[in-house]
Amino acid sequence: MKKKIGSLLVAIMILVVSMTQYSFANEDNKQGKVIFINMTRTSLDNMLKISSLKEELDNRGHVGLMNIRGDKGTDDRRSFASMGAGGRANVSTEDLINFQETDKNEAATFKAATGQKAKAINDLTINNSIHENKDKGQYGSTLGSLGQTLSDNNLKTAVLGNSDIIENGELVKNRNIGLVAMDEHGRIDAGNIDDINVEDLSMPYGIRTDYDKLTKETKKYYNESNAIFVDLGDTYRLDMYRLNLNEKTHGQMRSKIAKNIDKYLEEVFNMIGENDTVYITSAFPSDLDYKNKKRLSPIIKFSGEGKGVLASPTTRRDGIVANLDVGVDILSEFGLENENMVGRKYDLVDKSDNITFLSDEYEKIVTISSIRSNVVNSFVGVVSASWIIGMFAVFFRNYIPNKKKVFTVLKEFIKLGLILPLSFLIVAIFNFKTPMSISLGILATTIAFYLIGRLLFKDDIKHMGFFAVVTILAISIDCAFGTYLMKNSIMSYDAIIGARYYGMGNEYQGIAIGSAIFGLAVLLQYKKIPKWLAVVSSIFILITSASPAMGANVGAAISESVAYLLFILIIFNVKLDFKKVILIGLAAAGVVFAFAAFDMISGSESHLAGFVEQILVNGPGTIIQTFSRKIQMNLKLAQTSVWVNILLAGVAIIGVLIFRPSRHFRKIAREYKFIFDSFIATMVGCAITLLVNDSGIVAASTASIYILIPLIIISMNMIIFEDKE
Repeated sequence: MKKKIGSLLVAIMILVVSMTQYSFANEDNKQGKVIFINMTRTSLDNMLKISSLKEELDNRGHVGLMNIRGDKGTDDRRSFASMGAGGRANVSTEDLINFQETDKNEAATFKAATGQKAKAINDLTINNSIHENKDKGQYGSTLGSLGQTLSDNNLKTAVLGNSDIIENGELVKNRNIGLVAMDEHGRIDAGNIDDINVEDLSMPYGIRTDYDKLTKETKKYYNESNAIFVDLGDTYRLDMYRLNLNEKTHGQMRSKIAKNIDKYLEEVFNMIGENDTVYITSAFPSDLDYKNKKRLSPIIKFSGEGKGVLASPTTRRDGIVANLDVGVDILSEFGLENENMVGRKYDLVDKSDNITFLSDEYEKIVTISSIRSNVVNSFVGVVSASWIIGMFAVFFRNYIPNKKKVFTVLKEFIKLGLILPLSFLIVAIFNFKTPMSISLGILATTIAFYLIGRLLFKDDIKHMGFFAVVTILAISIDCAFGTYLMKNSIMSYDAIIGARYYGMGNEYQGIAIGSAIFGLAVLLQYKKIPKWLAVVSSIFILITSASPAMGANVGAAISESVAYLLFILIIFNVKLDFKKVILIGLAAAGVVFAFAAFDMISGSESHLAGFVEQILVNGPGTIIQTFSRKIQMNLKLAQTSVWVNILLAGVAIIGVLIFRPSRHFRKIAREYKFIFDSFIATMVGCAITLLVNDSGIVAASTASIYILIPLIIISMNMIIFEDKE
């Protein structure tokens, strides 16, 4: 009997222990692990040639195109560092990165230099990288934020592989993958970055990744770590070696590498559990793609069974994400976050035709990026040249035969400056993808708008007012419904540059100021609307332009508040004094504060919310840092941007018209009261936007178009067609 009771107790104990172990195993498996695999310098098309990856993508996975911009430059190491920092990072010098598996002597040296205990892998020169990022960085990003957060929460990291090459018989180390996984002191818990390659004279530089060893190490550290970061260095070596190969040998090597990667990925997909997450990315595009403006890199996330594209609050654009989102999203898989990281976790957007959708988007983005500078430069050249020609023609009018016919043609030519911004915006509706179709679409749209305007209005001022009103209506409606036109306009922001991804761009911020005020002035001048409607319209335009859920432009919130409020005060004949100027400034600050409060309460995660959060985390120094960056950008643009030509031409024209003809401005103010009021308000708006925007010169230039073109046309009519000297 005692034996039976003893056996029963033993059986119960075994059952309890087994249940407990099963419970813990389930709990551990529920959290899942992360495997981050980098095959840098690889396009999405080449990734799809890897059989196991293509097969997995046919069934599940979310795909995105990743902006690879760093801080003060764009290269491999900055992109890696930005992933780990969760913000744009500056690590511009390759020599300052020195990840090594550390022995006792190096561990002692590391501790002496950093004051921190060494781990299995350490960046022995981490202090140099930290100082470089702090001294030269503009965004205040902290290197190693991802790894530090994982470490603080007792989660283990491991790094496998490298992108080492051999030059002149010497090994040149490239362990930039460590910048993603390291903590803030340059440390990584475990891994193998030294003994992972084998000699292979049929491959670039005579070496390749040992995929048998890599597979074994991956399985080993999968059991011992929570997050594994793998660098498949062969893709990098092939791209670096490309110029030494012909088309045939390059293709052969690429095929061999793809087969090796295929075998490795098949093992990974067979190994992982249902709660694990796998990222496959190219931290940087190939050299050839980069030169051809294909500067977004693919990133794929396998998590669960869904299929579609990646999106992020950073970009608010399906299929487009940023490298600074990577670290934040990895942390989110563990239920963690770091306030210092400004990136955002991914949204998974279901889309069965994800590859086709992404390819079409990429074609359009690359086309717009490729021709954007030529189109914008031509626009600026035509606008500024037409103004100069117009003013010279006015001064030398007595030497021009048939001058009224000449000036009639010249006036219509000058008006192109008002029509083209509208055409650049509206043509995005047609979703053209090739340079020829976009160019023809702009031409056809411009002609159509001109003819419609001329058929409806014979008077020059009404004609110009028509374009201004239609432009601000298009901008406001677009902002209210998600800024689709802005995202695809050739004169707006560029996802490849990555300065802005959504909302109202700086070009159209200036246009919103100028077109709104001039359009309302024309309607008031010809008594088409009451003054109160101008007030209501201004408020509506401000909300659509500056609201974090719509236009999301902080500069617009400030500059439009000042410009619109000043215009309203002037049309109601309110005398301005120092006290009222202060109140205008406080009103602008109040608008920004209101939008910021709404943004943070609603959780829309716009630029404004991110800015306020950084102030709360890092203190008021963030404000100084941000505006310092804006000033530096404007100084740079003043030296390099074609937009400054419009400002210079505008200053010259206004300066001349103040003195010649005599009392000319006074005549305009007397005969066109509301339009002259719009000149004053828009000029102030130009000055404010020049101060508060990082591309203030661009916004001020586009706003000034709606001062100078009406001013030139009115002057021509008064001097030439009304024969007033």
